[in-house]
Amino acid sequence: MADNLLAEPLRRAAGIVEQVRAATFPRQATVAPQARRFVTDAIGRHPAADDAVLLAGDLVANSLLHAHDAATVTVAVAVSETFIRIDVCDDGRTGFPHWRPADGDAENGRGLYLVNLIAERWGFVREQARTCCWAEIAAGPATVPADERTAS
Repeated sequence: MADNLLAEPLRRAAGIVEQVRAATFPRQATVAPQARRFVTDAIGRHPAADDAVLLAGDLVANSLLHAHDAATVTVAVAVSETFIRIDVCDDGRTGFPHWRPADGDAENGRGLYLVNLIAERWGFVREQARTCCWAEIAAGPATVPADERTAS
């Protein structure tokens, strides 16, 4: 199921998909480190690996925190030469992915902010029986907006 969700958009955007892997985990707090290890193993030594693992961790954490009625979380990773796509799907019907501002003292609320900052593209698909949040990361170094660059 997750393979079909990923494969067609990658073929259109980047040519040939090198690898697509997916794993389903029970919705438990202990799953987060397992999911990050799965993503690390699926990606290997890709130039965007660190960013992909960070974003996957945030997307999994969001699912664990907000999909209260979900029983499982599925993580799918598609790796191509030009980018990595991470999909995190849960079978919950409650909660709705949304970006909310976090003040400077808040201990949470920055997950989708980080996803937005690092990913080339991201979004979510809400279906009757599941919610999937996804992010795509470019293979090269992340570009920093001109107004955020420091002068040399």
